[in-house]
Amino acid sequence: MKTILVATDFSETASHAAYYAVSVAMQIGFPRIILYHSYDIPYASSDIPLPEPDNIRQLHEKSVEFLEYLKNDLIIVAGKQIIIDIHTNESPLALAIETFIAEEDIQLVVMGTTGKGKIENILLGSNCLSLAKECTVPLLLVPYEAPVERIKRIVLATDLKEVAEISPVMTIKNLIHALQAKLFILNVDHNESEHYSPDIITQQSALHKLWDAENPEYHFTDHKDCAAGIMAFAEEKDIQLVIAIPKKYSFFQSLFHRSLTEKLAYHSHIPLLFIKKTQFLD
Repeated sequence: MKTILVATDFSETASHAAYYAVSVAMQIGFPRIILYHSYDIPYASSDIPLPEPDNIRQLHEKSVEFLEYLKNDLIIVAGKQIIIDIHTNESPLALAIETFIAEEDIQLVVMGTTGKGKIENILLGSNCLSLAKECTVPLLLVPYEAPVERIKRIVLATDLKEVAEISPVMTIKNLIHALQAKLFILNVDHNESEHYSPDIITQQSALHKLWDAENPEYHFTDHKDCAAGIMAFAEEKDIQLVIAIPKKYSFFQSLFHRSLTEKLAYHSHIPLLFIKKTQFLD
């Protein structure tokens, strides 16, 4: 049964991401969501006070109680269309997610991102950067400000390097078709001397060969910072979801660069979906 895994720390941001996940599941047609809480999460990130970790039994009971509250709230929105299960334990987040992916039909992991002055905090702490690079299924990061609405406009960010080799084409096409969304393809490159090099022309040709059948809009920007260029374009075109392929650390890291965090990733209302070539979202 195709399933979305939602990691939560019971904060408002995490709860919002769970509602967003329900909306995505209903739009795509996924029948199941797992709500998961790890005791390993720092309690300071939670808006709900939890017991101290020296009482594991009480901690487990309270976690189940809060998960049931969230589940019942989500059922009001999801109705009978989606099965919502809950799970909690003391496993480290990355290990827990890896286990769920191995044992359940997890097609998508959803987590909330938070701003409000917590510059480097993504839900569940600093693990998020490594999770986004290592997660073996697509990872969706949902800002607190992201509207819970039908996704109609998506942008795929590319740097026109190794286009055919790294693009998870079928995964993205399946997503576009399931959402019935309009696809925009954005190349971000500030090296003007390479714009018309033979390699760039070859990569542009490969890009068109891969995507022309989807009738996308192609756009190019030479912004010096790829994250700023992507987000500026997304704002201009009223994009509702940004897809990035974390093939290179430098490209991925720029989306979370400390100096850009407050004005881009964590204060943006646009969710970010990270998909690697080997991942599938059918």
